[in-house]
Amino acid sequence: MALSANREVNHYVDQELRTVAVAASTHLYKGALIEWGPTGYARPVTGAGQFAGLAYEEGDNSSGGDGDVSIRVYTMGDFGLPLTGAVQASVGAAVFASDDATLTLDSDAATFVGYVQGLESDGNVVLRLAGDGPTRVSPIDHRTADFGVSARQSGTTFTNAGAGGAITATLPQSVEKGTAFAFVCMADQEIRIAPGAAGGIYIKGAKQADNKYVSITDIGDFVHLIADGNGDWVAVASVGGADADISVEA
Repeated sequence: MALSANREVNHYVDQELRTVAVAASTHLYKGALIEWGPTGYARPVTGAGQFAGLAYEEGDNSSGGDGDVSIRVYTMGDFGLPLTGAVQASVGAAVFASDDATLTLDSDAATFVGYVQGLESDGNVVLRLAGDGPTRVSPIDHRTADFGVSARQSGTTFTNAGAGGAITATLPQSVEKGTAFAFVCMADQEIRIAPGAAGGIYIKGAKQADNKYVSITDIGDFVHLIADGNGDWVAVASVGGADADISVEA
């Protein structure tokens, strides 16, 4: 409803340090790289979530439920951290993390965390955190086995590079309108995109049945899906227009 009177609004000036709720059965150590899990609680970086920040303090929620423990995290700033293989030419490069302590310049199965702002020495960088997600890169995630997609990975392109057989990607359920993912064949194997029980996929001239996957098989085939906010997914681009290359689960 539109305002009919003045209101006071909280103004958060300091964006550097924020309090986050910790996921159940999770122990976060001071200095750990933290990402958001699929239910919105903080966990150590796994390579499958959106970066939340660098832990300012330790939080042990090993015996607790979601949100029973909170910690403060740095969401911005420059920090000296080891990055194997980093040299002067790495300054300005996008940086990713494969776990809560390991930085890499390889985006494969890793979480975007920021940029190389400077070099302390070979293999040790000044990392500028980017807790709000990438601004100069689009995440790409190569998968070789079945996996679930998190709503927090919206904007990610998933591929099957290196896969030796068919893999299934299961879309998140009941997500916000506009959540979007792309799927691209980089191996000559089938990628199945499953909407789950909550909805179906609009593709090939019709809404397909709920809980039925669509698949692409040939190298270069792709599907770009956007959530409609009602549990279904809309294909806004697919296989360069070659609908015959798209299969639908019987």
